[in-house]
Amino acid sequence: MDGRGRKPKTTPQDALFMTLVILKHYQTWDKHAVDFDLKAPTLEKIIMRVIDIASPALYEAFVTMPTMQELMDRGTTFAHYPYAKYATDVKFQPSHRPSGRFGEQKHYYSGKHKLYGLKIEASVSPQGLLVDMSPHEPGSVHDLTVFRNRHDLHVSALSKRHETHPAMWAVLVDLGYVGLSHTIRAIHPKKRPVRGTLDRADLDRNAAVASDRVIVENFFGRVCLLWKISLSTYVWDHKFFDGIQRLTFALTNFHLGLMPLREDDQHQYRSVLARYARMAEEKRTARAATQRRYVQRRAERLATDMLRSSFAARAPFMSPSGRR
Repeated sequence: MDGRGRKPKTTPQDALFMTLVILKHYQTWDKHAVDFDLKAPTLEKIIMRVIDIASPALYEAFVTMPTMQELMDRGTTFAHYPYAKYATDVKFQPSHRPSGRFGEQKHYYSGKHKLYGLKIEASVSPQGLLVDMSPHEPGSVHDLTVFRNRHDLHVSALSKRHETHPAMWAVLVDLGYVGLSHTIRAIHPKKRPVRGTLDRADLDRNAAVASDRVIVENFFGRVCLLWKISLSTYVWDHKFFDGIQRLTFALTNFHLGLMPLREDDQHQYRSVLARYARMAEEKRTARAATQRRYVQRRAERLATDMLRSSFAARAPFMSPSGRR
């Protein structure tokens, strides 16, 4: 909105509410431009400017790391693991297949979800509020690698007054983080041994870990419920992704102050994951159909070429000059 040109009719307040509407409904720029009676490039410039300004300010205002003393004073510790400070998981979001060479494209392909996309790591307190999140990573980067890349930040957040391992608060994670406990006080479910089974005590412990850790999935569910841009295939420039996620996650924290997490939020997130699985299956089916058509057409071409070659070879013998 700076510069010497004509003074814009859009006020800062209007621009903020336009941004919220677009993040909520997430259609094409042309569709939103019609809604707001603006040209698409102008609207895009306004929205990205708002995100650039509002995202860091709102994140700082609504996302804070509480101390364990504050959690205990409020009576908001985890039910089964009261010495865990937060639960951590990674949220994946599909994106368009990047342009460029295949070696560059496959860096964004998630083997787990069978889709191209981006992922961010988020930590949620027992209160159900976001307390920390990472910059985005390509879809192929393992969840454990994302955590280890931010190891020092987690150690700082979980540390007590001493640097010894028992003096750290714990973090709740899932089976994807097996091995993390060698360097940090991590609580994760026990993995079933090869050709073996878990006993009743292990099953009960795994259920307890899942019961406490599910709060991070509930948070992701609320994010996806409030903001369509957080669950749909992301098609904008990747350089805006972090700012958008920080803005939507911070505003979700504000929303949770009015409406705390519920079990329905977990169902919402699981429906999103089911949607991603369906998208991957549809892409796999379409790719298989394309390959079948290619094989069939190639076989038809080869058969046609062989038939033409056969006729060409027999032509001299079938002509009058060839029979002499």
